[in-house]
Amino acid sequence: MYDYVKQLRWARLRVGLVVSIALAVVFLAVMFAGNIGKMFTPRSDIYAVFNDVKGLREGAPVWFSGVEIGSVRSIEFTPEQHIRVKMSIVSGSLKYLKRDSTANILTIGLLGDKYIEISPGSPGAGGLRAEDTIAGTSHGEIQELVETGRESIAGLSELVTKLDKLIVKIGSGKGTVTRLLTDPSIYDNLNKATEELTDLVRRVKSSRGTLGRLLNEDEVYSDIASSAGDIRVFSKKLRTSRGTLNKFIEDERLYENINEVSEKLNRLFDRVDRGKGVAGSLVNDEELSTELKTTLKELNSLIKDIREHPGRYFRFSVF
Repeated sequence: MYDYVKQLRWARLRVGLVVSIALAVVFLAVMFAGNIGKMFTPRSDIYAVFNDVKGLREGAPVWFSGVEIGSVRSIEFTPEQHIRVKMSIVSGSLKYLKRDSTANILTIGLLGDKYIEISPGSPGAGGLRAEDTIAGTSHGEIQELVETGRESIAGLSELVTKLDKLIVKIGSGKGTVTRLLTDPSIYDNLNKATEELTDLVRRVKSSRGTLGRLLNEDEVYSDIASSAGDIRVFSKKLRTSRGTLNKFIEDERLYENINEVSEKLNRLFDRVDRGKGVAGSLVNDEELSTELKTTLKELNSLIKDIREHPGRYFRFSVF
């Protein structure tokens, strides 16, 4: 009897163990469905240094080019007051990463869950190895984006208010813009000016005058270009020659002499203008000028009379 009870208990124990193992297998299959192979994949540790992790937590996924390659193992402070994040990634993904790759903290959707996205880096940089450290960056939070959007909305609201005031002012008939929109004379003047400008352009194109020929004839352009070339040649010869004109341009002594003569002439004209000297008296003294003119007139009359009647003034006798 005792042996029978013992066998029954043992059978129940075996059933319980089988059921427990089966339940454990089912639980593991549900929890790690599709990831059981990854549990046995070789992994390597790399590090990233951040100034602010923006609420990143241990266990957060690590992605590369949109593919999950690992997870965050630990987050700790450094003596330099930075934050060092340890990441465990699949060893096979190291061959795609570079020493200048960066770890960026991003947000999944609007829920605020954080993950790390590793950039590919530049092709010329060396490959990343296990235990290496890369630079980390963090993008703005949703709150920062909301605050920026709030400032933008405030600026837009202010712009709408100003536009509303402008529209009200235009509607009330005030200001230059209103006159431009409502005064038909301004439109007529602009229309007339446009027509006159169009007619002027048409006449220039169709005319044979200088401006029309300059716009339409290649010969005029060629003549102007040839003249410009001749002027350049003349200027070059003038700079390199030692003639009088070049000396007139470059010789400072000649300039000083001319300047001195000009100053003397200015002083002379100033004296004449003030009535000093004979020339000044002749220019400014009307009475003296009149007498001089009268004397010259009488002298001319005398000379004329002598020419016409020389016998009155000269007598010749041989004996």
